[in-house]
Amino acid sequence: MSDLIEISSEFIQAVIDPNGAELTSLLDTESGIEYLWQQDPSWWKRSAPILFPIVGKLLEDRYRVGNKFYNMTQHGFARDMKFQLVRAESDSAHFKLEYTDETLKVFPYKFVLEVKFKVYGPKLIVDYEVRNVDRREMLFSIGSHPAFNVPLEKGEKFEDYFIEFDEDELGGAYYLEKGLVNFHGAPDRKMFEGRKIAMTKSLFRNDALIFKDLNSTKVSLKNINNSRSLTMEIENATYLGLWAPEGAPFVCIEPWVGVADGVDSKNDFLEKEGLISLESGKCFQTSYTLFLN
Repeated sequence: MSDLIEISSEFIQAVIDPNGAELTSLLDTESGIEYLWQQDPSWWKRSAPILFPIVGKLLEDRYRVGNKFYNMTQHGFARDMKFQLVRAESDSAHFKLEYTDETLKVFPYKFVLEVKFKVYGPKLIVDYEVRNVDRREMLFSIGSHPAFNVPLEKGEKFEDYFIEFDEDELGGAYYLEKGLVNFHGAPDRKMFEGRKIAMTKSLFRNDALIFKDLNSTKVSLKNINNSRSLTMEIENATYLGLWAPEGAPFVCIEPWVGVADGVDSKNDFLEKEGLISLESGKCFQTSYTLFLN
């Protein structure tokens, strides 16, 4: 526990674990309200894992590059690796993960992944930079998986909350089938009331809701009874997941650059939807920002 890194502003405090460079606490210091799920393993043992170098599940947990097959479990390996602490200051922390002989056995590319956390006023900024240090083009995905407490305060109910998008999402949501995404057919909009999705215990009975080609750049968790809210601003995510185990007291709002294999996957990594193609020596950057209110 002594390795945990705390950063703070005049309004909020964030705690990051170098194991996975995982955000483990996001506290409103004025109210004392903890916004982030606290890793209770009876529901889910994580709080905000980084998804790299894949997002979601591969068909049969494997993929092919050229004539060689590789095995990788859901969401990749970064969330289970210890990151190097590059720098820590009172309001920011910088972590780095580099390829190893072990990562090359499951992901045949040389990379450097840097993650930076910064608090400023009532907001937390999380920046990712992926650098291709291989001699060839690198294919990968990256995503975030933060879980937020619902409800946030005693005396409230899960059903007091709703998700709100800042633009109309006429495309609706897609679903998973045994962990693989089904983009065939029309997306489902029945969970929407305008730009809002009510938090109900049955919302995630069929696993995650997955949105693609988003119009919105902001997604908020709000309460029907008061003005308290959390807003996520997304820089360039191409997909968004909403998920919780059915009946769990939290919801995950997940900006992704990438997505799980499709139900019709042939295990060919070159044909996988949502992958980032990064030339040798180049960098890819993405970020999200959380505003507490």
